[in-house]
Amino acid sequence: MILNWFWSTNGLNISKENLTKLLQIATKDQLFQFNGNLYEQNDGVAMGSPLGPLLANTFLCYVEEELNNKNKLPSFYKRYVDDTVVVIKDISEAQKLLTTLNSCHPSIQFTMEIADNNSLPFLGMVLNKCGNKIETSVYRKPTNKGLLLHYQSHVDVRYKKALIRTMLHRAHNLSSTKEAYENECENIRMVFSKLNYPNKMIESAITYFNKNPPTSRSEQPESDASDNTIRIVLPFIDQKPADIVKRQLTQLNKKLDSNLEAIFVSRKLNDMLKMQEPKPPLVSQQLVIYKFQCGLCDASYVGYTARHLHQRIDEHRYSTIGKHRFLEHGLKTVPPTDSFTVIKKCTSKFDCLINEMFYIRSLKPTLNVQSDSVRAKLFV
Repeated sequence: MILNWFWSTNGLNISKENLTKLLQIATKDQLFQFNGNLYEQNDGVAMGSPLGPLLANTFLCYVEEELNNKNKLPSFYKRYVDDTVVVIKDISEAQKLLTTLNSCHPSIQFTMEIADNNSLPFLGMVLNKCGNKIETSVYRKPTNKGLLLHYQSHVDVRYKKALIRTMLHRAHNLSSTKEAYENECENIRMVFSKLNYPNKMIESAITYFNKNPPTSRSEQPESDASDNTIRIVLPFIDQKPADIVKRQLTQLNKKLDSNLEAIFVSRKLNDMLKMQEPKPPLVSQQLVIYKFQCGLCDASYVGYTARHLHQRIDEHRYSTIGKHRFLEHGLKTVPPTDSFTVIKKCTSKFDCLINEMFYIRSLKPTLNVQSDSVRAKLFV
């Protein structure tokens, strides 16, 4: 039912089998490089993949549903991504639940943290048990050093003001009492003072925020879908020219009855200085026509692959190329990668087939078998 709703809402018409195949293509046979060597991931989802959080959450939802159907989950069990809070009667029951969760799958490994003095950190806040109610406040890890954007950083000053407002907004949302919010405001003053922010800027931001607290999500007006703002990305050189550009855009907006907004970006020093690790030439080669040229004789071969070329090279140990290397040169090893060159990059498997036929016809490689020649003659 949920899948049907998703299809109808987004105007899609994909069968379950095709969706499964697409997910397998997007997640399996992923390559990564470490210390100059190329590896293929054979379990899990590649780090940094947009599908990673979605599939991880889907997998845990499935596990939790199975446990809930077997009455193995407590009555109060709440999870957000990888952080879970549970209300349970004693330590022994908590240990049983931990064992149950970790026995569901060999790839699952939960850890447990027990409330200390009726306080428990959860999702960036501290849950404090006060009698029969729970109060919340902002949580900071013991390793937190308050390393935020320094005032001397080479960025537009409005981003620095926005950072203070962001921290105040966080304090407002995570503090359930006025006392907790005021304590967090003191921490914010201390953190930004250490970062050389002017006291006037800090106090101005706090005063304005207190006079204009953010409204709840239900009270916020609906966003105007017809936002005609045109945002222009410009390099940040200095604060003075940035202010001049903003004033000029404001004047231009009045004359043109438009809404132009400058977005200033600064190049990070780390990006300019860090070493770029060279990638092997065959890392990302897919959907290509390639040619093999034997380094010991004039034998050649033309083929195509829709997968990563390095996978196809490994398979050629047992193909016509492998037989040639063994019978003519007594070699049983995988053909060296420098014997392969990419002739053409294609857009689809059908495109590969068509171009492979033309290249076999024009180059006349000696190692291509009869079936390859027949395919090429179809277009003579």
